[in-house]
Amino acid sequence: MDWTAPVSALIGGLVAVVSTYLADRGRWHRQELARALDRQRELYSAFLAALFGAREQIFAASRWPRSQAERKSMAASAVRDHDVYARRYQMELTANPQVRECTRITLTALLDYRNEVASGARWNTRRCEARRDQFRDCQQRLLEVMRSDLTT
Repeated sequence: MDWTAPVSALIGGLVAVVSTYLADRGRWHRQELARALDRQRELYSAFLAALFGAREQIFAASRWPRSQAERKSMAASAVRDHDVYARRYQMELTANPQVRECTRITLTALLDYRNEVASGARWNTRRCEARRDQFRDCQQRLLEVMRSDLTT
């Protein structure tokens, strides 16, 4: 009896099953990486949006024409109103070390800006402008680091 035909068919079937498995596994891995990148992009976007919202509220407080107490209250609540701390902790859990460090520095700059406005500084004072510019520089650096992380 000739065994070459059944053995060839068995080897061919085995090769087909293994190659299909490897192709599916590769496709699954690529899809998983794409999903992880999407999650990271959403997280970064949410944190940047929270920072932007808080900064805008602090800036509005510095221009608010009413009493100093109302300006202080508006500035003091900006970080809480925009969930900046919650977003920051999400960043701590999932971002790479360089992004985490830039996140901390940027948040510190935002808090310094907020504290300056909450202490009564108006938008056009030298110290307030310096704090605002420092925050913008930190935010720009954070954005660059995030872009770099998302492209690698």
